[in-house]
Amino acid sequence: MKTLRTILAISLLLIPLFLAAQSRGETRLYDKTVKALSVKAADKFLKKYPGSVYAPKIREMKDSLLRAEYLEANTSRISPDEAKRLAGNALSAVGWKKDGVESVIALDEGLSLRILSPEGDLLDTRSIQVYTMSDTAPAFSLVSPLEVISPISENRNYVHFAYRNGDSEYVEVLYLPGEDLSYQAIFYGSPLPGGKIEGESPEMMEGSLQTAELMWLAGRLRENPDLVVISRADILTDQSIRWWLSRNPNAETSAKKLVFGRLDPESSIVEKCKKEKKEKGKKARVAVFDIRGYTVIVSVSGGDYALIWCEPLCRNKRTEKYIQSYYFESDGFTLDVVYYKGKTMFKNKISLASQAISHHR
Repeated sequence: MKTLRTILAISLLLIPLFLAAQSRGETRLYDKTVKALSVKAADKFLKKYPGSVYAPKIREMKDSLLRAEYLEANTSRISPDEAKRLAGNALSAVGWKKDGVESVIALDEGLSLRILSPEGDLLDTRSIQVYTMSDTAPAFSLVSPLEVISPISENRNYVHFAYRNGDSEYVEVLYLPGEDLSYQAIFYGSPLPGGKIEGESPEMMEGSLQTAELMWLAGRLRENPDLVVISRADILTDQSIRWWLSRNPNAETSAKKLVFGRLDPESSIVEKCKKEKKEKGKKARVAVFDIRGYTVIVSVSGGDYALIWCEPLCRNKRTEKYIQSYYFESDGFTLDVVYYKGKTMFKNKISLASQAISHHR
């Protein structure tokens, strides 16, 4: 604080000579304010001379003093190593100081928190809800340890950290211990080699109403090279595939009827279908191709596209079944899809008219 006051005093003395044209009273009060170097003195000057040419310098001085006071009252002297020692077997820990009061924030499994005294005594327990897009509880792992930062305002500290849910979700967090308030932004999608994720984030969508905290967190997601944003066309395709799989859970085993899904014309699956070779039926044409990790069958009737079949892409023809050929029967509505698995052949018959399916082993 003493060093900051010295720097401020020197900078405030370096005022251009033309400022000497101000009134004697104004200049005397300015000199007195600089020597006092206090928020109270700055407020007194600004109240009396709000339009003074000295005012910008006095405001700058006041802001710097307020920042220094904030840092002095809210910068913990507890080192990360000391915080971790006091926290025991916590995943991560950090020193936290608010209004001159020291404490330790400890993060445990399941996003539970402990507030400890500088001596290690338990003062309080908290819990942050895990942010996930999954219906199940994916494996939690801490990616970035706890740190105290001021990303929004110089005069407000947050605890920041990041975690992953399994291999397909990444979450950034800002936490306010005093208010027990957390802000989280998630990126989710499909895992890629090297720990990367290809997907999307609700917090990164244009036009969504967001707080300053969420905007900052979304910026962190955008800057992360391990998070690959997919195009809207691929998002529409992924949504269609997820929808079809959820509506046809037994398609490959015991289902007798399928639910076809209408495809968005702006999706990448429609874009690719337009370029694929098609088998012609009585009222529709069909194409079979691979996209986004799946083998799909798409029907085209006029300008309408429908997803009639979807299954995980075959990676090994010796151990997994794969589509060898497909053709319409003489009625022009029944599509025969011939599979091979090793040297074994079997067939599915799909009716484009009734959406019925029969399995022939």
